[in-house]
Formats: sequence, C-alpha cells, structure tokens
Amino acid sequence: MTNREIADKCISEFKSKGMDKSKVLISDTEVRELYFNNGEISLFRTTFNSSLQLTAIKGGKKGASSINKTDDDSVHKAVKDTVALAESSNDEPANEISEFQPAEEFCAGPMEADNERMYDRMKEFLEYAKKTYPLTQLREGGVSYNKKSVLIKNSNGVDYQETTGYYQFMVMFSSKEGEKTSSFNYTYKLMNDLEEPFINAVNLKLLLEHSRDEINARPFDQKFVGEVIITPECLGSMTDPVLRHLQDYAHITKTSLFKDKLGTKIADDKLTVRSEPVSEDFATKSFFSADGYKNENVTLIEKGVLRSNMLTLFGSRKTGLERSKTDGSNISIDGGSKKLDEMIKSTKKGILLCRFSGGNPNDNGDFSGIAKNSYYIEDGEIRYPVNEIMVTGNLIKMINNIIDLSEEVTDFGFSKYPWMKVGGITISGK
Repeated sequence: MTNREIADKCISEFKSKGMDKSKVLISDTEVRELYFNNGEISLFRTTFNSSLQLTAIKGGKKGASSINKTDDDSVHKAVKDTVALAESSNDEPANEISEFQPAEEFCAGPMEADNERMYDRMKEFLEYAKKTYPLTQLREGGVSYNKKSVLIKNSNGVDYQETTGYYQFMVMFSSKEGEKTSSFNYTYKLMNDLEEPFINAVNLKLLLEHSRDEINARPFDQKFVGEVIITPECLGSMTDPVLRHLQDYAHITKTSLFKDKLGTKIADDKLTVRSEPVSEDFATKSFFSADGYKNENVTLIEKGVLRSNMLTLFGSRKTGLERSKTDGSNISIDGGSKKLDEMIKSTKKGILLCRFSGGNPNDNGDFSGIAKNSYYIEDGEIRYPVNEIMVTGNLIKMINNIIDLSEEVTDFGFSKYPWMKVGGITISGK
C-alpha cells in the first residue's frame, strides 16, 4: 500500500472503533553518509527508515503511539494500542486536530544524491586541511545526503505531503603540539548542492585557525563585568533558551518571561528574530507543522517588540492565546550596521565567546556556564585564547543590553546568525 492508503486505512479503523477524530503522520527517510575518522574516509552507507505516528481522540481523551513499521499487522496493532490509550487517558478539552484545509503537495531541494561529488568534495577538504593546518586533527565528520517524505492526514480532511532533500557537512576537530592540546570544536552546514568547497563553508577557516592558536590558551584569573562578542556558532545556544519562553510549556505553566507581552518591547531595538520555515533562503524547508497546519514565515521579535509566540494547536487551546503560524524552524537574527572588526576595536574589556557549555537557565533567565574556545579582548584587540572561564548573566538583560550586531551574517542552512556584542556579563577565571 502507498502511504496515503495506509493513512486512510488507519483513519477508517479509528472511526470504526468509536474514535471521534484521528490524525496520521507517516515519514520515509533516506540517508547516504560518507564519514571520516582521524582525517581518513572510513565509511559509506545508505540507510532507509520509516515511521508511523498515530493520534486518536474520543471526547477530550487522546491516545498517541509511534512505530517504525508499516506492514498490515504492525499498523493494525498500533491502531488498537492507540485506541486503548485514548480510552484510558484523562479528559483534556484542549486535545484537538486541525480543521479542514485544501490538500497540497510540496517539494524542495535535490531529489537524488550525487555520490561522486560527495566523495570528491570530502577528499578535497581532507587534503586541504591536512596540508594547511598540520597541527589540527580532524577527529570525525562527513557529508550526508538526506531525503525525507512526510505525509499528514486527519479525519477532518487535512492532506499535506512534502518531499525535501539536502546535503549536510559536519566536522569535529582539535589541535595538538607536543603535550599541549586545544579543546575540541565543531561546525556544520546544510546545503542544497555541493558547488562550494567545504573549507569555505560557514566560518570553518577561522575556526581551524583558532583551533591551532588555542593550543597555547592561557590561564585566566580575572573577574569583571564586561562585554561579550558572541560568535554565530555560539549565538543559537544563547538565544534558544529565550525562544523557549514563547513555546507551549512556558505559557501553559505560566513561567514564560514574556507572558502577556505580545505587542510590547521585550528587547533592544537592534534585535529582530524570524522563523522562516518556507523561506528560499534556507537549505531546509518545513511546509507544514506536526499538528497539521501549513507553515508561514513569521517575525517573532521585530526591533525589540514581541510580535508572535510559538504555540501549537494544543498550546493555543490550553492558554486561549493565538496559535502560531510557524513551527519554529529556520531561525534567523537580522544583522546590524557594524563590521566585526569595528565591534572588536570598540571593546574595552571582554571576551570573544565561541562556545558555551552550561545548564538550562533558571525561571528568571539567569544563566551560568563555561566559555570554551574563547578569547580575551582588551583595548580593542584580541589578546590571546583563554582556558575555560565562567560567564554569568541573565537572558532578559542580555537581549536588552545589545551593543552591536555585525553586518556579517553566517548561513548554516537551517539558521542564520550574526556576531552579537552584549554588555553586563560577568566574566571570571579560576
């Protein structure tokens, strides 16, 4: 049976078993992976996977299950199990499925893998890196081709299907000279084609140069409140916790730091954040959400003003707030008006924060963690790489203390970030 026939069969079975509403999501993935270890190509493989996610609702009671098989016996058992879960669950009025929308099919990205090009680009990268950065060890990484077909149908007549393809390059590395080593670092990019050499992807050349320099990282024993320039590689990890306050959990539990803040200023006016799941500017696309709505590109924060939360259908019904028109994928932050060099030259005392390792911020947005692969800046110059130091601050204060955003913006294929300079961060060594 085709995936659509499987979905129709499930919906029909749910109805025959007394379920009021149901939803079926089926995905098929193909992944071709070319990997290396310690600078040598070591593996090429192709994997195929399928998954079936079922949801059934009776009254306000919901059951949900997921399996990775689509044969008749497995599907029949999964339907039966989902019905049993629904009948034994607690009543929740917020449980619902999306209403009818016209059926659509979507397609984006390469539909076939170019195996030879994958190999040539990988070999080219490994040879270049070995020659140009002899102290740097390419620990692991690779290039993969990823193709995914997703179908969602529900008993209200929703019928969306998307087929998307993209390439992904990833590399993890560290440097060593004698007994001295640098901390490991990594980067990755998603692409629609293989036209660009991997060494030119994102800020890889700069990261490899930094890795070599970080062999000689120095101890740091100062403590001060200063300025931090957050790199594009690190900015996502610093801003993702902010965006979680726009999502279901924070609003349902009433812990969101942006409760009742729609239309009001929550950040510095330099900050504009977008979620653009269907933008042509990204290598990946997400044409519809998991709860069965067609996605749109949405500005979440515009010049510091909160324009949209990121609530699902359940979150919207549970809180009484508007459902988001985006699923929150493909996040970007607009660049600013300053060159990165200018941002560094105007820094009196601070650090270049290249990687952050820390736990989740507390309910007030306070965070604390270790700055890795980072550099001390003084009097407008990057002085030297520093051993692991602590950075402490508050998320809300951070996004309200933005000094500059760089003109330069790094495209990772699924996100876009500039360098962000913020003030009021506590920096302390051992």
